[in-house]
Amino acid sequence: MKPIVAVFIAASLGLNSFFAYRLWFAPDAVNTSHTTQDLVVMQTPGGLLEVSAITAEERFDSTTGHTVLGVPVGKTVAQIRVPAVYRYHIPLARAWDFRISGRTLIVVAPPVRPSLPVAIDTGKLASFSSGLWSPVTGTAAIEALQQSITLRLEEKAASPQHLLLQRESARQTVSEFVQKWVIDQPRWKGAKPPTVLVFFEDEPLGRKAIPLLSEAP
Repeated sequence: MKPIVAVFIAASLGLNSFFAYRLWFAPDAVNTSHTTQDLVVMQTPGGLLEVSAITAEERFDSTTGHTVLGVPVGKTVAQIRVPAVYRYHIPLARAWDFRISGRTLIVVAPPVRPSLPVAIDTGKLASFSSGLWSPVTGTAAIEALQQSITLRLEEKAASPQHLLLQRESARQTVSEFVQKWVIDQPRWKGAKPPTVLVFFEDEPLGRKAIPLLSEAP
């Protein structure tokens, strides 16, 4: 057999084997799908958005011990009660980035912060002192206690307990704020507005959602 004929026969066998493989042993088709995520930007006037408030009557107490030559001679007890309003806000950046996934609008808002100083109703402030020496030391004890109120209220406003207490009210406020913006947009005119999901950056779910806002659509 001439070499050139052998080459053609080998090539023919190779092609036939390849097509037979494609016909009988080709893998099944793989179906893939994806959800389109659009990045949208909401323009705002900036400033602060008040998102929640907690009202409570706060009570402050102090006890001062008195001694004469190192010998205890009694105590002065001071107490103040006053209504307080803890208000919370988030900063409104000039532009917010949102992610649309299907019929859901994902919003990751800045962490909620207390508005300081905490407001108190001085008109309803009540104070008194008691103890053997209170006629002499009571006024000073109340004044000293009152001077500590601002700092103690600020610490309480920023406590994890208060931040958690107001969180769902804040979430609802941000959701309503975004929904009002949504219904004014031409893309949703005559259509059902998307469901708004609000997370805060300092929440576990919020930290997971942040990467969605940085991905390319």
